[in-house]
Amino acid sequence: MPELKIDENLVEWDELSELEWKNLLLGNGFSINIWHRFGYGTLFEVAQREDIDHQLTAQSLALFEHVGSVNFEDVLRILYHAKLVDEQLGSPQDAEITALYEIAKNALGSAVNFAHIPPALANVTEINARLRDYKNVFTTNYDLIPYWAIMDSDTWRFKDYFWGEDGCFDSSDTTVPADRTKLHYLHGAIHLVELPNGKTKKLTANGLNRLSELFDLDHPEQFPLFITEGSSKWKLSRIKRNDYLRFCYEKLARSKNGLVVIGHSLHKDYDQHIIDAILQSDSSKVAIGVWPHQDGEEIVALKSRLTVDLKGKELYFFNSESHPLASANLNVRDEGA
Repeated sequence: MPELKIDENLVEWDELSELEWKNLLLGNGFSINIWHRFGYGTLFEVAQREDIDHQLTAQSLALFEHVGSVNFEDVLRILYHAKLVDEQLGSPQDAEITALYEIAKNALGSAVNFAHIPPALANVTEINARLRDYKNVFTTNYDLIPYWAIMDSDTWRFKDYFWGEDGCFDSSDTTVPADRTKLHYLHGAIHLVELPNGKTKKLTANGLNRLSELFDLDHPEQFPLFITEGSSKWKLSRIKRNDYLRFCYEKLARSKNGLVVIGHSLHKDYDQHIIDAILQSDSSKVAIGVWPHQDGEEIVALKSRLTVDLKGKELYFFNSESHPLASANLNVRDEGA
């Protein structure tokens, strides 16, 4: 293994592209480069803004505080079960529980709609072409950009494992032809829901004008499956409780033949479970994209940290903007910001 020099210099992607890279990991930096609103913060924070259609009320915020979570999935699930209990008691609080549920889900839909890039603005054709270079694409993002990209053209080239009955994931049916690119949502996504029986289903919608349409208030038994915050320990616990998330995580841990990381800081507090999966994998080489416009000291610190955290891997640090999937050419200007 060649000795890694810890300095502020970054290689260009062209110097590495000819090596064998079969796996790609996308983090939030990938999405932020395309649409800066993805960097506004958590959906919980966005859901409290005055300029979105439906905000969380004081009573709703108190419920989040009582639950001790800022994840919508936790609160929606608790309200759903509260409604079931209420029905057994003759529904004395049906109106109150239903109102809280609808407020939370409306706020979630509005926050996603506000923060997400509108349909058709992202250069999905270019992204589609670049994703084909990899056998496995892993993403910790919850947005629809990868989904839109693989649906843009030659969809037969891509597989996302949702070909089971009613668009559900079936852990007993995951065989994919070797020439396909496989997409894995490590932390779920806004078009994925978990059903009461534990199955994960993909929602599909063509020509959506508002992403909030994905959140169907007539089907409260469908819980959005996406993890947008929380400690690494909490995320891994949630991953283990869902067969689809667990499958994707195990695929990362068993990956081989090189891993490219774009838009991901791999921070121990939030991403230790991802670091552990990379360490378990048979990918001896890991190429990590680094934003070149930060201070040299920050680049050195990141290199030093990941050299320790990913000890045993052959690491390459490259200028992220030199990679086609992190190019400034993919940036969409938000005229309304």
